[in-house]
Amino acid sequence: MMKGIGGWLLAITLLALPGVIGCGEDDEETTEVVKPATKIEFFVKDAAGNAIEGATVSVEGQAATATTDATGAFKLEGLSGDMVFLRAKGPGSSYLEGGTRHEAVEVENGALAESVTINLSSRPSDSAKYVGGTQCGACHTTQAADEGGSAHAHSITPDKTRMISKDLWPAVGATKDTKFTALDPTDATGKISVAVVLCQPSAGDYQMKFGGTADCSVTTDGTFVPVSGTYGGEGDGGIANTPNLGKFKQRYLAKLSDVPLAASWTYTAGKDKDYLILPIQITQSGDGSPKLGKYHETDWTGRGRTFSRKCSGCHNTGLEISWEKASGKSYIESYNYLDLNITCEICHGPGSEHIAAPTEKRKLTIITPRNLTAEATSQICGACHSGDDGSSKDPDGAFGFAYNAGNASKVGGGHFVPGVYDLKDYIKGFMVLEKDGGAFNAWPDGKHGLAHRQQYPELAASKHWSNSEEKLSCVSCHNPHTLYQGPKKFEEEMGKDEYVLETPTFKNNVLCLGCHAGDGPYTSLTKDSVAAAHVAAGGKATKNGAAVAGDAAAATAVADAVKNHMKDKVPGMGATYDPTNDAKPVGRCQSCHMPKTGKSGGYTTGKDAAGNSALVSGDQGSHVFDVIKFETSSALKKASGGADTDIMPNSCGGCHANFLISGD
Repeated sequence: MMKGIGGWLLAITLLALPGVIGCGEDDEETTEVVKPATKIEFFVKDAAGNAIEGATVSVEGQAATATTDATGAFKLEGLSGDMVFLRAKGPGSSYLEGGTRHEAVEVENGALAESVTINLSSRPSDSAKYVGGTQCGACHTTQAADEGGSAHAHSITPDKTRMISKDLWPAVGATKDTKFTALDPTDATGKISVAVVLCQPSAGDYQMKFGGTADCSVTTDGTFVPVSGTYGGEGDGGIANTPNLGKFKQRYLAKLSDVPLAASWTYTAGKDKDYLILPIQITQSGDGSPKLGKYHETDWTGRGRTFSRKCSGCHNTGLEISWEKASGKSYIESYNYLDLNITCEICHGPGSEHIAAPTEKRKLTIITPRNLTAEATSQICGACHSGDDGSSKDPDGAFGFAYNAGNASKVGGGHFVPGVYDLKDYIKGFMVLEKDGGAFNAWPDGKHGLAHRQQYPELAASKHWSNSEEKLSCVSCHNPHTLYQGPKKFEEEMGKDEYVLETPTFKNNVLCLGCHAGDGPYTSLTKDSVAAAHVAAGGKATKNGAAVAGDAAAATAVADAVKNHMKDKVPGMGATYDPTNDAKPVGRCQSCHMPKTGKSGGYTTGKDAAGNSALVSGDQGSHVFDVIKFETSSALKKASGGADTDIMPNSCGGCHANFLISGD
């Protein structure tokens, strides 16, 4: 039998842990491991299912190789070990490397013991161009509708329609003193800081006043800069009250023409599309409630701080950018894009050839992420979720995103294209732990992220990534085509039984136990119980196509299994199980295995057992999936002069004050 989580036989599909599938009608299975089989066969095919002749198949960590014949068939012998991962490369440059995804393949008597078909993604040519998400959505309506409602598609808003926490702004005609100072937007020396107050001269007209009288009604002094748009901040309850649209913070965008210093900058094109980010933002540091905070208040007016230069590569699709080279500062000269936010081609590559191709050739003219290696699939996300300190490889450290000008004449036009390129050639100091130039800004242990958007290197350090039986990627737990944090569907097979769970969630542990049930500490927990517990919590599930009924007893079985696991790890622990209580989610897998070590909008503080202030958590969960012990955190406490934010949150402090560590 093929090994796997819980000993299940799995159909390997797009976007998921063994059995997690993506969304839409295009998510057919493309890499299969099927057993038992009356005839064991091995093939390499393209994304449309056509045989690929001359493909090279290799075994990770072993010397055995094979070449496919005219039918796409191959044979591998002389293998060692119980389980292996296969890789396949097509002939020439028309295909991208692929391989067995997620599940390793069983070996018996030195040969593969299961039928295997590896499908390879095609590679757009260097002539392929970006076309924009609207053209993609004309055919892929389901995916476009889902992705269009996701956080990826709503990070940047070019107006004030998605402003949050408006109660932190003054009423019409009033003034709000921020108590902060920031660079004067009229000072060319970049050395003079002035007080900043918030104004609303008329309904919906939000402005920041720099210097002068701290009174918005006085318009004869100071400099008024209006808010033109927003960056982030929608949070839970945004679109159709759907959770997980990215909360934590919101920043304010100002058009260059509205900032006196920037108004004189020379652009050959696109100046009207560019922004500076104003120095006051919405944050949640401290007690976790929204409040005003500072953001780059000492350099926000500099030409090196434009949105185009620092942010656009991770937010715009079809980005076209050029910069001056004479001064060596790489200031932006020309800026344009097709889509203001993230759309299809960030993951699938430029689509011009796909659109122009006849119907029967369309799958062969676009990147199909499900057919890439697990590593390449994760690099799709890693291009922007790889490190807080990441910057462009070329121009050297100038841009705040992945870019390589040396590939400007190739597919992507200098931008990272998954499967075609490697991130180490696009991000300076990729996954290097160095404050200056290094991409990964971690706590002193070198594994857990200190800042935001660092999930890729954390995952790479986890057992989910590195083990002998599975290769999980970001899309194993996340579906980029959805509003939700988990996949739209979770599908697994056990023998002849097939289970499908609709929109499972991490909050009640279904997303984790869908794989872990039946294995390790959850050997006694059945997949039937997980499915029935999901339905009892308001979800939907089927077994062999028939609807599964909700069952309170199944929910109890899940609770008992988790409680027993916690008691086993912490003898004498109480039997509390309340994972859906967001205030204190006791028994939620995420609480112990994904403590929030990273900071996006801010840290949450509380009181330790002695009543002193202490850091409770950040707002982005660790993706190392280990349990951070109290000892690991306490080792960071300084003998004197320390701060609460010097001490990494641990897995226990979120619920237990005696595990919080004050920096005092």
